[in-house]
Amino acid sequence: METFKQFLVSSVSCQIFAPPMNEEVKKILNRCERLFMKYGIKSVTMDDVARELGVSKKTLYQYFENKEQLIQTVTENHFKCQNEMVQQVIHHSKTAIDEMYSIAAWMNAMSKNLNPALLYDLRKYHPESWQVFIDHRNNEVLNSIRHNLERGINEGLYRADLDIEVIARIYITRVEMFIDNEIFPLDKFSPERTFNVFIDYHLRGIATPKGIKYLEQLKSQNHGI
Repeated sequence: METFKQFLVSSVSCQIFAPPMNEEVKKILNRCERLFMKYGIKSVTMDDVARELGVSKKTLYQYFENKEQLIQTVTENHFKCQNEMVQQVIHHSKTAIDEMYSIAAWMNAMSKNLNPALLYDLRKYHPESWQVFIDHRNNEVLNSIRHNLERGINEGLYRADLDIEVIARIYITRVEMFIDNEIFPLDKFSPERTFNVFIDYHLRGIATPKGIKYLEQLKSQNHGI
C-alpha cells in the first residue's frame, strides 16, 4: 500500500500517461496544465504560455487556433490521463478498500497543486471545456465508484444491501464539495485532512464487520493513512 501511494504521488503529472501525439504538443499540454492548476485559467494568457514554454505565440497557433481550443485540449488530455491512473489503481489494489485509499492518496497529491479558481474559471468562462468535466464525472468517475462498490460487496468487505447507484452519486457530489474553497478554505483544511476524513467516513458507512476489521488493520499498518 505505502509503495503504491508513493507511486501515485510521484505520478501526479499526466505526462507519463499522455496519449500518442506530437512531442511538442505533449510539452505544451503538460506545461499549460501546470500553469492552469497553479494560477487558474482566466489569469493565464497565450503570452504567458509562450513565455513559460520559451516559444513564440506563432508556434502556439500552429497547434491551437486560440486559447479556447488550447483549454479544451488540455482538459480532454487531463481526463484521459486520469482514466489511465484509475486503471493503474484498480490493477495494483489488493481490495476495494485499498483501491479507495489509493485514489484518495492520488487526489490528495493532485489537490495540493490545484488553484480553486481553476474550476470556477472553467465553469464560468469555458462551457465546452466544463462539459468535458461534467461528462467525465457522470461517466468514468461514476462507473469507477460503481465498480468499487460491486468489488467490495463481492469481497465481503462492503454490505450486500447497499444501493450502489445512490451511494455512487452521493460520493461524487461530496468529493466536489471538498474543492470548494468557501466550504473548506485551504488555510484551515488541507486536502489531505479532508480527503482522509471523508474516505474513512465513507468506508465505515458501507463496510461489513470484516471490512471494518480490514480497514483498521490497514490504517494501523500505514500509520493512519
